[in-house]
Amino acid sequence: MGMAKEKRMFPRANLTCRISVILDFRILVFNSEIENIGEGGIRVTLDEKLPVSTPLTLEISVTDKKIYIKCKGEVIWANEKKLTKDERYVFDTGIKFTNLSNSKKEEIRSLVTSFFSKSSEA
Repeated sequence: MGMAKEKRMFPRANLTCRISVILDFRILVFNSEIENIGEGGIRVTLDEKLPVSTPLTLEISVTDKKIYIKCKGEVIWANEKKLTKDERYVFDTGIKFTNLSNSKKEEIRSLVTSFFSKSSEA
């Protein structure tokens, strides 16, 4: 079998999202670029490490396409990575979508498709 190679990569600055997390009475809001998205979940880079199983709300918006999707998710992994340019650490974070309705799944599917078709033409 071997390691699964990541096939999904997007033109980066085009896809951003807001992630709201409520932790012990603290509300954290991150604005992040989406590294990868599929029907099952999303991979983003955050400034803070979130514990695995942290529930959160995702607001995915793509301004140039007027797309806005709000859904629930849960942290499934977080890996520290160092940004060499400014010597700080960020956290590559995997979030799985939870309780997605069929209509939300459809919205995410069409979001993914629109980015694939766009990147394959380049």
